[in-house]
Amino acid sequence: MVPFPPPEEALARIWTDEERALVADRVSTQLVGSPRTVADRLEQLRDATGADELAITTITHQHADRVRSYQLLAEEWHHR
Repeated sequence: MVPFPPPEEALARIWTDEERALVADRVSTQLVGSPRTVADRLEQLRDATGADELAITTITHQHADRVRSYQLLAEEWHHR
């Protein structure tokens, strides 16, 4: 398990120009929303790329929140 800093600590951190550029580049590939919204976007990504596998990473401070996000997405994906 990768430890993530608490939100307050992450917000207070001073980022380098390289880190800011990396985050800006990645924002367009982040999927945020309800399980249905995220699953819809994942289907679009899969169809556009022809992928037969998708790797999902949820970044949250609390591990339980991360696990719950995977559960919600798995439930939505199972019904498709």
